[in-house]
Amino acid sequence: RGGGLISLTLYYDGYSSTRVIKRILKHIYNVSVSHVTVHNWTKIFASWFRFISDNFMPHLNLSSDEWHADETYVKIKGVDHYLWLILDSETRVIISFVLSPFRNSNQAYKLFFYSSNLTRASPKKIVTDRWDAYNEAIKNLYPHTIHHKYSAFSDDLNNNFIESFNKTFKAWYKTKKGFKNFKSALALITSFIYHYNFLRQHSSLNNLTPAIVAGAEYSDLDIEHWLLF
Repeated sequence: RGGGLISLTLYYDGYSSTRVIKRILKHIYNVSVSHVTVHNWTKIFASWFRFISDNFMPHLNLSSDEWHADETYVKIKGVDHYLWLILDSETRVIISFVLSPFRNSNQAYKLFFYSSNLTRASPKKIVTDRWDAYNEAIKNLYPHTIHHKYSAFSDDLNNNFIESFNKTFKAWYKTKKGFKNFKSALALITSFIYHYNFLRQHSSLNNLTPAIVAGAEYSDLDIEHWLLF
């Protein structure tokens, strides 16, 4: 008990390698595991984390002033793939995401289709860059929401919030030196976003997690139960 949370925190927040985590678990917590076991822990909970997240999402208060949508790229077996994201500006919750080899309007539609199924909440505005791929999805799935397209990061209303997340994600991603296959990449990214939403304390949120700020109620004991192995 507890090893899962320690491992996830070191892997996703501390950017430690599985071999370093193995040594820390042994020398500080007297838990003997192989680095392969640690690596498996970082992926094996992904479907369970997705289940937990999807069950919390409908109950979170995400009807804020702004949602932000953007995409960033990752490499899987050396090939560019795109991580599409929607972030709530007030709570910093990552609402939905899509990992895809494609960068087109179909993927943008899928991203907003997922968010509309996860939560009935809607923002006053959805902020994106000026790329047209987002137009149809927002118009059809969020017809009462203003679609704001910023021109530059110096605009009063821009995508700085989600760019901040992208920097955090990229700092972690760079330590992985790319992903070996799509299934592994999806599992690791799912766990990273779960950790970001539910476990990582954010200084900009008074050291609370985004989910807690959005109204989720769970305790340290609940977290231990989620991470039993």
